[in-house]
Amino acid sequence: MQPRYRSFFWPAVLILAGLVALLVNVGAFPVDRLILLINLWPLILIVVGLEIIVRRGLHGTAADIAAALVVILAVVGAAGYLALNPAPTATNKLDVSAPVGALHQASLEVDAGSATIDVSGSDLGALLYRAHIEYPGPKPDITFDGSTGALRISQNTNFPFGISTGRFSLSVQLNQDVSWNVSENTGASRDRINLPHVKVSAIAVNTGASSEEMTLGQPNGIVPVEINGGALTVHIHRPGGTEVSARVSGGADSLTVDGHGQHGIGDLTYDSSGFSGASDGYRVTVNGGACTVTVDAAKQSG
Repeated sequence: MQPRYRSFFWPAVLILAGLVALLVNVGAFPVDRLILLINLWPLILIVVGLEIIVRRGLHGTAADIAAALVVILAVVGAAGYLALNPAPTATNKLDVSAPVGALHQASLEVDAGSATIDVSGSDLGALLYRAHIEYPGPKPDITFDGSTGALRISQNTNFPFGISTGRFSLSVQLNQDVSWNVSENTGASRDRINLPHVKVSAIAVNTGASSEEMTLGQPNGIVPVEINGGALTVHIHRPGGTEVSARVSGGADSLTVDGHGQHGIGDLTYDSSGFSGASDGYRVTVNGGACTVTVDAAKQSG
C-alpha cells in the first residue's frame, strides 16, 4: 500500500505564527512588521511544490527528513526576512530639486495612494521646483524631463494590489515665473494647492476620497479645474471679480459659489454673470459620489 502523504508545511506555519504572536505580545517584535507577511505569499507555492518533488523522488525516512529540511529552511528564511527587513511604516525623507533652465512652462504629476500633498508657488530663482517627501517603504520614483519640464513623483510599494503601508507626504514648491499644469492621481488624500502668484494652465485631480483646498491667482484664458472621485470636499479660492463656471455631478451634492448655494442629487451648475463672454476665467468640474464644493473670492489661505 502506498504510504500516506503528510505535509510538514502547515504545522510549521502554525508554529511560526505562534512564535511571531508571542514575540509581538512581549514587545520583542514590532507589530508593523506583520504586513511584510504579504510579501511572502509566493513562498507557500514554492514550499508545497518542493515537498511534492521530495516525496515523489524519495521514500521512507529519507523523504521525511528532506521534506522537513525544506520546511525548516523556509520558516527560518521567513523569520529572518521579518526580523531583518526595515519596518514598512518607518518614515524616510527625501529632498529633490531641478534647475529651471530656459523653461517657461512645466507640468507636475503626482501618483500616490494615501497621501498628504502641499503644492505652493515660490520665488525659487534658478530652481524649477523644490520638493520634500516623507514616505514609508521603498523610495519614490521621481522622473524629470529637462526639455519639456515634465516632473512626475510616484509613490512605490512592495506590496501586491497597490496596498499602502503608510501615509505619503509631499511638499513641493513650484517656480512662480513658470506656467504649470498640475495633475494628481491618489487613493485618499488631503491636498492643499496654494498658487495665487502662479500662472496655472490646468489642474486635474483623480482620487478616491479627498479634501481639496485650492487658492488660485488671475487666470490666463479659460483654465480647467477638474476633480473626479468618490467622497469629495472641495474649497476653491480665486481673486475677486474672476469669472467662473462650476459644474458638480454625482450623488448627493452641494455647490456654493460666492454665497449662492444649491443642494440636490444629480447635476448642479452655476455661471458667474460675465462668464459666457469672458476670455479669462476658471471652468470648475467636479464629479463624485458625494460632493461638497465651495468656490469663493476669499483671500489667500495659509
